[in-house]
Amino acid sequence: MFTKSDLSFDEIAADPVRRRAKIVELSRSRTLFFWCFITASIGALFCIWTGRASGSILAAALLYGVVVRLESDLRLLRVVERLQKDLNDKHVA
Repeated sequence: MFTKSDLSFDEIAADPVRRRAKIVELSRSRTLFFWCFITASIGALFCIWTGRASGSILAAALLYGVVVRLESDLRLLRVVERLQKDLNDKHVA
């Protein structure tokens, strides 16, 4: 089901230039979605406090899922970046 997405991610992880660009992009996206999550969470807490039913709880939960996915991809790319750097440093020495 996610084969195309996995292949694209693999290609990005293998290419140093694209990997660095993707790290910057994911970092910005994660920050943006994190603040959206915080805003939605505050809205959900306000709705709970006032006793109104709202979809803001669902929105906050979905945004949290997006933040976790972005953080996961970002960490994976950073690990690949560090491993590649360590490998290059060992070859130079």
